[in-house]
Amino acid sequence: MKRPRKPRPKSASEVAARRVPVNGPAVAASATIGDTDPLADARIRPLLERYCGLAGVKQAALGPDHSKLSLPQAERPFFRDRASLRVAFSLDALERDPDAEIAVLGSPFLSQLIEAIRARAARLSLGLIAPTGAADPKRMELTIPVRDGTVKRSTTRVAVHPVGRLVARVVLRAGAGVEEAVVESDVYDLSAGAKVGDDVAGAFGDLEAGRVQPADPSHAAKAAAVPAREPADLLRLVLSHLQEKSAERVAARRAAAEQALATELGRLDRYFESILKEQSDPEAVGTVTALAERRRTEEIRRSQVKAVVHPLQLIEAAVLMQRAEWQLESARGRTATFSAQRPLSGAAAWSMTCPHCGRPPATLVICRHDHCGCEACSSRCSVCEEDFCADHGITRCRVDEQPACEEHARVCQSCRMAHCSVHEGVCAEGGHMACSECLAACGSCARIVCNRHAEQSHADAPKGSRRLCSECLRYCEGGTNEPVGVDEVTQCASCGNSVCTAHQAVCAVDGQVHCSQHLRRTDQSRRLVCARHRAACTEESGALFASDEVEACASCGKLVCAGHSAECAEDKRRHCVTHLEPLHDANGSYGCAEHRKQCHMDGQTFTLHGVKECPVCGKDACARHRAPCGYCGRHVCTADLGQQSRLCATCAQLAVVADPPDEAVAAARAVTGQAPKSSRAWRVARDRSHLVVELDLGLRRKAVFTMRHGDSEPDSIVKHSLLGSKQRK
Repeated sequence: MKRPRKPRPKSASEVAARRVPVNGPAVAASATIGDTDPLADARIRPLLERYCGLAGVKQAALGPDHSKLSLPQAERPFFRDRASLRVAFSLDALERDPDAEIAVLGSPFLSQLIEAIRARAARLSLGLIAPTGAADPKRMELTIPVRDGTVKRSTTRVAVHPVGRLVARVVLRAGAGVEEAVVESDVYDLSAGAKVGDDVAGAFGDLEAGRVQPADPSHAAKAAAVPAREPADLLRLVLSHLQEKSAERVAARRAAAEQALATELGRLDRYFESILKEQSDPEAVGTVTALAERRRTEEIRRSQVKAVVHPLQLIEAAVLMQRAEWQLESARGRTATFSAQRPLSGAAAWSMTCPHCGRPPATLVICRHDHCGCEACSSRCSVCEEDFCADHGITRCRVDEQPACEEHARVCQSCRMAHCSVHEGVCAEGGHMACSECLAACGSCARIVCNRHAEQSHADAPKGSRRLCSECLRYCEGGTNEPVGVDEVTQCASCGNSVCTAHQAVCAVDGQVHCSQHLRRTDQSRRLVCARHRAACTEESGALFASDEVEACASCGKLVCAGHSAECAEDKRRHCVTHLEPLHDANGSYGCAEHRKQCHMDGQTFTLHGVKECPVCGKDACARHRAPCGYCGRHVCTADLGQQSRLCATCAQLAVVADPPDEAVAAARAVTGQAPKSSRAWRVARDRSHLVVELDLGLRRKAVFTMRHGDSEPDSIVKHSLLGSKQRK
């Protein structure tokens, strides 16, 4: 532990004020602090010495501010199982013995001592304070008025009252600061609940300090003992006094915490402001703003002043009192006893105090539970108009702020606040009771429900801000799960979740409402489609399309989008780009593999009618790459046509045959109109599709005709003469 800085020197009067004589076994072992500079609170050393005397701990003085403790076996667990330890009460003693324990607030030694006291020495009885006077023979009259009541009779007797004071440790926490102090209450009459006079308090101090001896118990043998109040009631009175004594310390701690809080909140605001400047996305801005609010709330909560009180020891004694008692009766027949007391020690006068708060009453009020209190501690029920004390009712109904007795007081099951029976009703959810402040009609079904079973919709909801019961409450999935009414939503066609009319969207394909989790925009058209109507193009698998934006290829069956498909100009069906080629004889049109042909000369594609089969080679050729043969008249591809001779490759290969085929002879008869003469020369050539025959007609005339394989009729006839060529068919 870090050693605290040495405080300033004390004056002689301050040092003398800290000298506390003690009695018991520790007196011989202890010495006066003298001129040393005490570091610990003045209450710690007497507390330690009283504990040593009660617990059998041997205390040996090593100096005026230095002691050695020898612990019995039963006390060692409280001090880390040590058989002995040394305690320093000042910085000088700590410098002389660095291994000693320092007796200062917040030190480990003080925490160990407090635990030992609370376990072994929580109560110290000093005995009877010696009486110095006799009872007053005069009859005591009650001068305090009784509200709506009368005094029936009075008695006077001598009784023994317990008096005492409480020593407690008070820990104040606020933010990062922690302050600890040992606080003593004033001396109280533990039965009457009032602070005793200076004479009795002085006699109590003398008895506690050992300056006087307790009186012989025989002095109080004939007096009846008045029991102390219940521990909870007694603790309430004493703690209220400790709170008053600590008010200045609490105010100082609160002021320091508020100053530190303002500094920290300013730092947080600057930090999150710099982060928000870097954000452009609305969702990111909302996230950072929510985080900033949460951090501010945490810091404000952490900076609140919290006090923890640990009762350490109750020091008590007995006092002989002359006690006067009066029987009181109210107009409603309620009875109560009020007493006044005068201590027989010292010259104190009669004391009349409120049995509840211990203060002098201005007016006595009889509680409906047959005891009395002062006007400040009592109230009149707004329902039955009977008086009651603070322990048997509530001082303020949360609805009309009027008091109510215990019989007519209620605790709302919704807000957990107190109210009277007049302002309560039944919640339709579960049938439990609640205060009228928490009950209101549902904005949708008009049922009366409490706040715990209702929720308020946002102002931007379709029907505005409304109170909604649990049966009418829905959470819109289309936004950020904001509460809306059942009459403001439509179910998602995919999952059944609720979507309000302000945030709903429909699928572009089926026209039904879907939630945001089941709707996505297509990549090209930006249309919203549900999961059931999404599709992908085979040629662009990473892109999202609607189901009506893709179509199966008529050739391979794969789904393709409009950008990767087109219609065939012939069958008007859609095919993917893999199975389509542009047609050069139909501008902007495409043809599928079944409805297009390719020119073997340049490899370009054409419609089925855009190319013709070359009769020589049997290959397709377009019109640009076809030309007529000057001899047989057939259109052949330019590859099979002689550039100079303008004869096709078949005509260039005509050869003389002696025995022409029968079908050629029959065809020649049709060409010439008569049977050809056998002396005429026949020249014949064959290609992929035709049989080409040349007939010599004489006079340098020739007839060339072609026949398709398997046919008996000529396909084309060209006659050549000196006058030129003439195609007949």
